[in-house]
Amino acid sequence: MVRIGTAIALIALLAASLYFTDQPMVFVAVLMVFVVLAWREFAGLAAEAGAAPLRGLGMLLAVSCAISFALPYPGAQVVALGTAAIVATLAGLAAGQKHPSLAVRRVVATIGGCVWLGLLPGFQVGLRYREENAVAWLVFLYVAVSAGDVFALYGGRLMGRHPLAPSLSPKKTIEGAVSGLVASAIGAAVVGYYWLPEIDLISAGLLGIVLGFVGQAGDLFESSLKRAAKTKDSSALLPGHGGIMDRIDGLLLGGATLYVVLFLIDLAW
Repeated sequence: MVRIGTAIALIALLAASLYFTDQPMVFVAVLMVFVVLAWREFAGLAAEAGAAPLRGLGMLLAVSCAISFALPYPGAQVVALGTAAIVATLAGLAAGQKHPSLAVRRVVATIGGCVWLGLLPGFQVGLRYREENAVAWLVFLYVAVSAGDVFALYGGRLMGRHPLAPSLSPKKTIEGAVSGLVASAIGAAVVGYYWLPEIDLISAGLLGIVLGFVGQAGDLFESSLKRAAKTKDSSALLPGHGGIMDRIDGLLLGGATLYVVLFLIDLAW
């Protein structure tokens, strides 16, 4: 129940930043707080795994990559990520002149972190600024991924028999994953039915399954990082969830996937 309460509270916070203002930057500001907190957790985990990124500078680069999606200039995201790669490489090499192998790991970890915690959340910023029905689509994303996350946990506890990926996350089961996908489909269908008239019920459910699937993949990716760092949670910030990264891992890939799907649909039409 604590996990469900935490998930609802975070969704409510993001929903409030979407609904109670006509200024998209309020949503962006809330999302950037999550990015900053997640970067701190990522830096700690990566350091424990033997690849410490540039902490302060890396965080600024990640935030810059995410905010670039709010800019009205074509190619701003490519420029932001390219700049991040250049700065991270130069700063990482300068800081690790006496330890070349450490410098290389630091550069790779920083650039990887900018992609994971800068570029990926940036797609949610892009959705907020570029989609006509942006608020509903973002709620669609959060409900689909969060419902899948919660029901995958409890479905696995009740019915789990077959391990899903024991080398990455021993407690996750195939039965739990399927329960999560069903919940993602139902949650997406409900949001689609009430708030997204441009998508039919079946398409909404199928898209929910896709978002639930990539959300679980994001969760497994973070699990692999935690196993490399030999820890269970990214932090103890959120009751029932661990850290911010434990909560937003699925939303990162989910947001990017939704952005790509809507982009391809607009391109086709």
